Amino acid sequence: MVKKIEQVVFAAMLMSVAAYGQAGLPPGPPPGPHGAFGPEHFSFHSRKVVTGAPYSADITDQMIQTLADGNTIQHTTTGHTARDRQGRTYVQQTITGGLLVQNGPTTITFISDPVAGYSYVLNPTTKTAVRRAIKMPTDAENPPSPRGSFSPGNPHPDSANRVETDLGTQTISGVTAQGKSVTHTIPSGAIGNAQPVVSTSETWYSPDLQIPVLAKRNDPRSGQSTYTVTNIQRGDPPASLFQIPSDYTIQDASAMHQERGGGPGFHVPPHD
Repeated sequence: MVKKIEQVVFAAMLMSVAAYGQAGLPPGPPPGPHGAFGPEHFSFHSRKVVTGAPYSADITDQMIQTLADGNTIQHTTTGHTARDRQGRTYVQQTITGGLLVQNGPTTITFISDPVAGYSYVLNPTTKTAVRRAIKMPTDAENPPSPRGSFSPGNPHPDSANRVETDLGTQTISGVTAQGKSVTHTIPSGAIGNAQPVVSTSETWYSPDLQIPVLAKRNDPRSGQSTYTVTNIQRGDPPASLFQIPSDYTIQDASAMHQERGGGPGFHVPPHD
């Protein structure tokens, strides 16, 4: 059983490092029930390296699902994130709920270093760092889209069933943030549903830091999620955060995938 859990953790780590390797992204709140390993899901992160805006902060991602009988399932991820002025990012996450913590809380560290051209997932239990080369998208591969910008006026392919509202600006965690709420309706019968399915989200984004500082989502299919960024400190974090500890073994993700019977590289399935 322990070995099975370790394999699940390893697979999740590879998914995350693949996402970091493809885009060099900092973390963000996921729209579905895969919170702990879903930094690539947050739609307001552009696929670019942010330089000249260093900071460090604490992050919390809490998801609560209420079952028909009133029972609840709660997953919580807490952690610390940082970015230096060169665009290197650091995320240490501790997961305290869900499948991956049957043997106790799990802590995993993500480092994205676009200067060196690599991203890493660090596992403190095995003292290993899974490494993957960062592939920065070209303009042709990554044209401007609603996924890469914060603009309530941007078109959306499902705009007939999507209503966006500009919430203005306010100060959150000491920074100025722009707010947007989104209501999305799945019409009756679209997915076999007898009644319309309505999900809502509210996001507050800092244009200065180019990160979300607060996000809430309520979806009857997956429950409620709240992502918060607190204790924001401006300025360069310690350089040691972005260095692999000397007692860790570095393993290449592509080589490990081939050893497990896969092809050359690791594919992240497309998602909305």
